[in-house]
Amino acid sequence: MSSPLSSKSPWLTLGGIVLLQSVSVASSLYPAYSSILGKKFSISQVQVVDLIAAVETGKLFECFPTAAADRLPPWAILLIGLLLGTVGHGVQYLYVAEKIQLSYWQMLLLCLLAGHSVCWIQTFCYFSALTNFNKNKNIAVLTSCYASLGREVYASLIQGIQGKIEFQNPSTYLLLTCIAPASVGLVVVLIVGGSILAEHTETDVFPIAFALAVAAGVYAMLGNTVQPIKNMSSQLQVITLTLVIILPIAVPLVKAAHWLAMVRWRAKITPELPCVAATENSDSIVRVDSLNEEAEEDDKEEGVTVDEGMENVGNVELGDVHGVKNLMMSLNFWLFYLVNACGPMLGVVYVNNLPRISEAPSLIEVFAASGFCGRIFSVLIEEYTRRGLSMLSTPASIVIMMIPMSVSFFLLINSSKTVLYISTGVIGACSGAIREITTFKIAELFGPQNSVVNQNIVLTNIPIGTLLFGHLDAINYKTGADGNDGICKGFECHHKTFIIWGSISAVGIILSLILHLRTRKFYSSG
Repeated sequence: MSSPLSSKSPWLTLGGIVLLQSVSVASSLYPAYSSILGKKFSISQVQVVDLIAAVETGKLFECFPTAAADRLPPWAILLIGLLLGTVGHGVQYLYVAEKIQLSYWQMLLLCLLAGHSVCWIQTFCYFSALTNFNKNKNIAVLTSCYASLGREVYASLIQGIQGKIEFQNPSTYLLLTCIAPASVGLVVVLIVGGSILAEHTETDVFPIAFALAVAAGVYAMLGNTVQPIKNMSSQLQVITLTLVIILPIAVPLVKAAHWLAMVRWRAKITPELPCVAATENSDSIVRVDSLNEEAEEDDKEEGVTVDEGMENVGNVELGDVHGVKNLMMSLNFWLFYLVNACGPMLGVVYVNNLPRISEAPSLIEVFAASGFCGRIFSVLIEEYTRRGLSMLSTPASIVIMMIPMSVSFFLLINSSKTVLYISTGVIGACSGAIREITTFKIAELFGPQNSVVNQNIVLTNIPIGTLLFGHLDAINYKTGADGNDGICKGFECHHKTFIIWGSISAVGIILSLILHLRTRKFYSSG
């Protein structure tokens, strides 16, 4: 009987993966230090939006790390991502620190490179988790949800290093986005080791992984709202948040404690027959292993049946869409695309503009924590669907979540701090959940072939929307700043923007309802 604390423990690997996911999306922090970039280059808010759009564009080239995953070991995939991120963020920091000189176009390329590094790191995380827990692919998807906590983690790190918000230097974000992923990534490489990872043999680990994710989400939410946690020292908050994120490491520790207790108990009840006890124990282990192998074979047979059933369902109406050309001719795809543009894309645009909308502390962290909660509960919905327990189709779930999101945008017109926090939380949770659900269903609705390419086509709405609606908000911001020394703060500067965003989200409700009606037969036949 081997110790649960083996270096190849899947839970130890999972702990490293979720921490790496939490620090890998450093590119999403550009709103936090976009002001310093604007001052260094003496550029307008419109040009700052272009930098953020370049970051989002870099995330579209996921096909490169996905193709490389078939030819390179996992550690090589991770090291490529770490190298790209270190160069992308590190060179930017050297410029901000006045060590080198860069042009605006060079900065755009560095932003593109930094955004693309996220693809490589997250590809490593996904395939590593999939290899460790191949009984349930939803666990691999669950680990990707931790990327939403990136803003929370970096905000805590900054506060732990520099103290209160008013004394923080935005350029420190650039330095941390260079150091943190590289440091955590190298530790994960040491944990994972070579290309062969341990395969978890438990039949149902999703409840444990989901409970740990819920604990992280609850703490992230309470950390921004509960006064006792907010009153803790900055350093203690960083340590506590890190420990909550890496809670999967506690699973082998608990199992190790149970294993030691069982060893001592067996030694006490059979001290006179150690050899016989060991033999009986070995026999029982063999029997348990054989039962596990039989269960695995049964599960594999059932899995084949489910997969075959899904293929048959896919051939009914929607699942037969193959190739980019056929995809472009599909009305259902364009409905799906526009629903994403009216939901998750607006969430990204909203959080990118939060520093201009309000100076309220911890507002970005509230969006990050609520987005994480929304994503993990969408994974729970998918798990229930996999087990045949879900009563709602994917488009129906999207309709339900689009409604509060649209209402929240209109409520922002009310100049209230309480409404601002509540609306930010709702927008974060709904946009995060919709994005995760649509990611699940691309292959199901439009066929498994070229699913990565199809997903990247859908995600093009994010940089396009960032440019379009980011420019729109920047123009409204400039209009409100005229006659006020070029500075505009508060809700009044964004009233028109909130009405436009709310209207677009309302259109998304109608489009998602149409998509639900068009795909109802497809899901009922499944």
